[in-house]
Amino acid sequence: MKKHNPSGVAGPFATYSHGIELEGPHRFLFGAGQTGVAADGSIGDGIEAQTELVWQNIKTVLAAADMEISDIVQLNMLLVDRQDHAAAAAIREAVLDGHRPASTLMYVAGLAKLEWLIEIDFIAARSL
Repeated sequence: MKKHNPSGVAGPFATYSHGIELEGPHRFLFGAGQTGVAADGSIGDGIEAQTELVWQNIKTVLAAADMEISDIVQLNMLLVDRQDHAAAAAIREAVLDGHRPASTLMYVAGLAKLEWLIEIDFIAARSL
């Protein structure tokens, strides 16, 4: 995995890379939007709890494909409230632990369920 952050583009403003290049044969995992909902259907109380659940769900989906956080090459984070950005970003940085996939942050009017505050989808790739 080669990261591209060329000098002709303003540097990344957070934990991400402008581009990710993969060479050689890979298998890909396309992760649907994960939300702050636990396996039992309960919804996390507040942005911190929901963000922790989102990342727990992402790790579980990755593990099912024999992948891990460092295999994520692209992610999109959707937030309903701009005031939740700092809390969600801090958890994301801790989970990514220095890994910098290509990434987009979007503020949206709402998600599929009114109670959901955050959703993250992703693409992961691992060499064959």
